[in-house]
Amino acid sequence: MKSVSFALAVLLSSPALAGGAYDGKWAVQLVTEKGDCDRSLSWDVGVAADRIADGGMFVQTSGAVDPQGRVRLTVTQGVHRVSASGKLTGAAGSGAWTSPTRACSGHWRASKRA
Repeated sequence: MKSVSFALAVLLSSPALAGGAYDGKWAVQLVTEKGDCDRSLSWDVGVAADRIADGGMFVQTSGAVDPQGRVRLTVTQGVHRVSASGKLTGAAGSGAWTSPTRACSGHWRASKRA
């Protein structure tokens, strides 16, 4: 899971651009509850114009935050895939994630940086 974890960290540390209601930097903690993935990861997530910023050439992403704060994200690196969903409310959020290619899953929490 380290390669997928690295991919998420690279992807979600991109700087944000102005535009949407949830734009900015978010501190995110990902916790594994099932499977043999890294137990806990923390990083900053960039949201720009309600889209989760792309992290680079080795990672493919598809993700957004809708006007109601619902989050959907898919990260693909090689054969590994991670899908996450949840909700942002005000300056906090939470949800679940799963990696079917690694047989791992867990939850995430987020708080908006000042």
